[in-house]
Amino acid sequence: MIPNGCVIDCRGCKHREWSMSESLDQKYNFLASKFSAWKDVLSPVVSAPELQRWGYRHKTTLNARWSENGWQFGMMARDELIDIAECPLHKQEVNQILDILKSVLPTFNEFPLAFYVQATAQVTLIVKSNRPQSCAWLTEEAKQKMNEFGVKGFWVHYNPSAGRRLYEKTHWELLFGEERSADSNGLLYGPGAFQQLIPSLYNQSLDEVCNFFNLTNLNAVVDLYCGTGTSMNRWVAFGSSVLGVEVSGEAIKCARLNVPTATILRGACRHRVPQIREWVKKALEFGKEVYLYVNPPRTGIEQEVLDWIIGEGKPKRIAYLSCSAGTLSKNLWVLTQNGYSVKRLIPYDFFPQTIHVECLALIERF
Repeated sequence: MIPNGCVIDCRGCKHREWSMSESLDQKYNFLASKFSAWKDVLSPVVSAPELQRWGYRHKTTLNARWSENGWQFGMMARDELIDIAECPLHKQEVNQILDILKSVLPTFNEFPLAFYVQATAQVTLIVKSNRPQSCAWLTEEAKQKMNEFGVKGFWVHYNPSAGRRLYEKTHWELLFGEERSADSNGLLYGPGAFQQLIPSLYNQSLDEVCNFFNLTNLNAVVDLYCGTGTSMNRWVAFGSSVLGVEVSGEAIKCARLNVPTATILRGACRHRVPQIREWVKKALEFGKEVYLYVNPPRTGIEQEVLDWIIGEGKPKRIAYLSCSAGTLSKNLWVLTQNGYSVKRLIPYDFFPQTIHVECLALIERF
C-alpha cells in the first residue's frame, strides 16, 4: 500500500512499497554488479533510520501548471503534470508552503510561473518572462506564514527560456528575507545551491574521508566540484592547505565566505587544470603530501582532469563521492590501471524510497 499523500501515477519513488531491507538489498546488489571487480571492498549500504526515510526532502524542484482548478505543483510525465503537492517524501513544511502559494498566487496570465524551487530555507519562483511581474499578491500574512514554515529567503527569477536549464543571467528579485541562509553545519548557501538531502549521512561520508586522509598541516587537499565549501571546511579544520574548484558563481561566493582560508577558483575543473597543476607544484615544494577529493556530477570526472590525475598530479589518496555507479566504475577502471587501488566502496542511501544510491570510493596510489 502506498503512503498517504502519494499519487499512484507518480513513479519518482519506485521503492515506496518496499521494506527498508528490500530497498537496501536491491541497491547493494545493483552496485555489486557495477563494481564486480571490487566487490570484496564493497560495504553494506549506509542508510538513515527507518523513521527518517520519509519526510526528509527539504530540497525540491517542481513544475508549476495553472488549470481550471488552480495551481498544481509536481512532476511531468508525457506532457502531463502529476500534482505531488502533498508528497510524503517532502518535509511537511514544504507541502505547507505549497498550500500557501496555491491560495495566493494569481492566474498564469497574471504571473507566468514555470517552476518552484526550494533549497531548504531559500525558495525561488521561476517565471517565464523577461520582464518583472506584479507581486502584489504576496501579502504580509503569506510572508509571515511562510516564515513560520522555515522560509528565510523568497525569490522570483525571471527566465523566459526556463526548462532543462532553470537559471540564467537574468533578473533575480528578493521579495522578502535574506540572500543567504545557514545550513545545519552553520555554513552559508543561496537559493540555487546544491545540497545533499540528508545532511547527517553526508557528514558521515565526510567523517570516513577524514579518517582515510588522516589530515594534518603537512597535507594539501584539492577539492574539485567543491560547491559551497562543506567538504573544504572539514579539511581546513585539520590545518591542511586547500584548493577548491567550482563552476557555480553563487556557490563560489558562499564558499569564499564559508572557507576564507582556502584558495577557490571558479570554472569547469577541466579548464582549471593549469592552475591546479601550479598549486600542487607549490604544495609539493613546501613538502606537503597532496590528496584529492572529488564530488562530480553524474558525468563523472572530466577527461582532462583524469589525465592530470594519472599523468602528473598523482595524488597519494583520492576520495570520490559519486552519484552514478556507471561513471564511477569507468573512472575506477582507469585509475586502477594507472597505479591506484580501491581500498573501500561505501554506498549511501541519500535518496530513500527511490532507485538512486551514491557511493564513496576511497582510493590509494601504490
